[in-house]
Amino acid sequence: MTTKKEIEEALDLIKQKFDDPKLKARFSSFSKNMQFTFTDLNTAYLMRVTNGEVESLKEESIDSPDIHVTIESGILIDILHKKMNPMKAYTTGKLKAKGKLTDLLKLQKLL
Repeated sequence: MTTKKEIEEALDLIKQKFDDPKLKARFSSFSKNMQFTFTDLNTAYLMRVTNGEVESLKEESIDSPDIHVTIESGILIDILHKKMNPMKAYTTGKLKAKGKLTDLLKLQKLL
């Protein structure tokens, strides 16, 4: 079973992608609250992004995030380590994402 520390490390990988020069311009006007809910750990993490910069990442849950991802912790780690395709995880129901389509398409670049 995945630990909270491993999840925090995985979410930190997503956070680091906002600093990637190839993606920085694409996210320059991106300001969203992204919530990741981990069903197996019964916890949620909230990443607050303002103009492409991650303002905070902490264990927190809000009622209406702009983007809400529901996933098992091991699946997210597999996606980030290229062991699983994010689209396959989505189409098989292992990854559930809610939000505006344009936001979800940007989320795909982070995974």
